[in-house]
Amino acid sequence: MEFVTNAIGRKVPVEVNGREKKPFKQAFDPEYSEEYAGRPGKTKMHSGESKVVELDSVIELISDGDTISYPHYYRLGDVCLKLIVDKLREHGKKNIKILGNAFFDNCIPWLPEAIADGTIGGIMGNCYRGMGKHLVAGDFLPWVVTGFGHGDRVRKFHTGEERVKVAFGPVPVADKWGNANGLLGDPSHWVGPLGLFLADTLWAENVCLLAGEVSDRYIFPRSLSMVDVDFVVKVDNPGNSEGIGSGTLDIEKIRANKFNALIASQVIKVMEAAEVIFDGFNFQVGSGAGLIVLDELRKILKEKKIQAGFAIGGCTSLHVDMLHDGTIANLLHGQCFEPSEKVIKSMLFDHNHHEISTGEYDDVANKENAVNLLDVSVLTTLEMDLNFNVNSVCANGRIIGGIGGAQGVAAGSSLTIMFLPLATGKDGKGFPRIVEDVFTVSIPGEVIDVAVTEEFVSLNPRSKSPYIGNIKKNADRYGLKVISIEELHEKSVAKAKEFGKLPQRIEVTDTPVEVIEWRDGTLLDTIFKPASQ
Repeated sequence: MEFVTNAIGRKVPVEVNGREKKPFKQAFDPEYSEEYAGRPGKTKMHSGESKVVELDSVIELISDGDTISYPHYYRLGDVCLKLIVDKLREHGKKNIKILGNAFFDNCIPWLPEAIADGTIGGIMGNCYRGMGKHLVAGDFLPWVVTGFGHGDRVRKFHTGEERVKVAFGPVPVADKWGNANGLLGDPSHWVGPLGLFLADTLWAENVCLLAGEVSDRYIFPRSLSMVDVDFVVKVDNPGNSEGIGSGTLDIEKIRANKFNALIASQVIKVMEAAEVIFDGFNFQVGSGAGLIVLDELRKILKEKKIQAGFAIGGCTSLHVDMLHDGTIANLLHGQCFEPSEKVIKSMLFDHNHHEISTGEYDDVANKENAVNLLDVSVLTTLEMDLNFNVNSVCANGRIIGGIGGAQGVAAGSSLTIMFLPLATGKDGKGFPRIVEDVFTVSIPGEVIDVAVTEEFVSLNPRSKSPYIGNIKKNADRYGLKVISIEELHEKSVAKAKEFGKLPQRIEVTDTPVEVIEWRDGTLLDTIFKPASQ
């Protein structure tokens, strides 16, 4: 296999699964340009007939070697992907590719088994934890998995890079013509926004909804429209809401963690020093310590008697509370992290709680994206290096996480704050989190403005953020200890040694098991099979 070195010094293949790939050049490549794709398939006349069919008839449309697509919004509560894979095997289909986004532990053991027996020829999307173990072990070879962000997945549809024969989307409720939402039906199946699946419905040749309930009445509101849907299949269970939650949402439990409290305090200080909290500012914060940041922001907004323009991303009850008390003017909701009654009812009845698609959120093939309107974003990661490169995927050969929407948020936001602990420890070992060179690059350092740890802050000397000057000017006033990234690295190593012995970086082979794409489809990095596997 032939490799080249990309602009950030990473070894990447020139071809992946038989397709030519380009190396990463820069976060905002002025030469980026792709043709828009037309929709596959042919038109036919319709007369209001029901689209309800059996799954077997849809499976028969699929030929060996075809690509199907599937969204991950039910996360650990998903059950329908297994249903589809079992049907593919039952019908004798072979070498079927799956364009997903994320594959979690609930895919074990049946998805690796389907790859092993040839039913599934390869998967596209981020593998988490248990699926990651199979990936690095080489269980999916000769197929090389591609890890990408939410927006890049949409770009693949938008530009015709991937052509999908059938897109399958689980929904709690649909009508018999193919209108659907994630807000009605059995509460145990609520999933919230269906924006992760919208691109599939726009560019797949055939679209099939897997509905927990099928209504004979026209459904409103419509997250997905009948004009884009070919088939509706009734299923006993489209997915379980309880599997959606992303970590604890209990703000007091989060505050009880000393790290979370320290980090949140630091992030708020950075935001105040930056003077980015003003009337009408737009923001995104994540879960965990990010919820403390959100709660503190709420207090500041109330005190100043100002209002955020919009918050974007995975919404929680706290976001809804802020919408109701007027500290946030609008919520742009693309993916649900908390399918509670409060959040779902807000989506149904609050005029300023807007469901948006992943494409509107971040697809560089679009003519504009919501992430580009962000004034500030707060993200977290596994590790960061001296060039501010970020790794949220692979910890020394062990797959931990994926990419999600972080690439687009980091690139689009006027001020991108990345927080992480200085070091961690386990079983007599210490792990620096500010390292000389990250194991895998998931976000290039040029789009990261500020690194925040429990005690220290580092500013990226390459940052083009309009807020960096304010942070420098106001650092002392807000008690920020600003040091260079090199000094932060030294402190990280010293702290890690307090936990125990620092593990050696693993040896790897020349066999790639995964490539990491930037949001324009260029290759950021390669994960190679460990030599010990």
